[in-house]
Amino acid sequence: MAAPTVRRLAGQVFGVVGLGRIGTATALRAKAFGMDVVFYDPYRESGVELALGIRRVDSLSALLRQADVVTLHVPLTEETRNLMDAKAFSLLRPGALLINTARGPVVEIESLLHALLSGKLAGAALDVLPMEPPSPDDPLIAAWQDGKSELHRRLILSPHAAFYSSSSLRDVREKSAKVAVDYLLNGKLRNCVNGLDAIGAIRR
Repeated sequence: MAAPTVRRLAGQVFGVVGLGRIGTATALRAKAFGMDVVFYDPYRESGVELALGIRRVDSLSALLRQADVVTLHVPLTEETRNLMDAKAFSLLRPGALLINTARGPVVEIESLLHALLSGKLAGAALDVLPMEPPSPDDPLIAAWQDGKSELHRRLILSPHAAFYSSSSLRDVREKSAKVAVDYLLNGKLRNCVNGLDAIGAIRR
């Protein structure tokens, strides 16, 4: 089903779910294009919206009901698994767009496919999927490939490589080395993702 995807950016409501480092960087880029940026993140301190000059809502549903574009920047936890399910998609404004560069299981793929095919969702861009690499038998992948639904015109898929560039690969190596050296010399471990406070560190 055809759905409008091209529109002027200025004035569009850009909804950011998860305002960590990447979410904040994304929000500021959208703001620079004149978009009305709103975010939902129950773990961010009060007042951050004033410092960034963006709006805050107190629930995911409040964000979904007003956003023209929704972008996801959350870690995968039991709280965020299937965050975008059938109920969440039903709250979106007709013609909304979804971007997921966080983790695949944050989006319930069956519900996403239904929202796209019904025209409720104008388009989606996914850098991550629940199964990587995806099976060709996956209903979303099959619908994207068959051409009958023209889903390939409204769904962008990339293989969990949105970060990829020579500069990014250099940064990964450099930062990893610095973290290891700092731990060996000073006993300080930054960006630990498998410690007791890993989830809290990510949210901070």
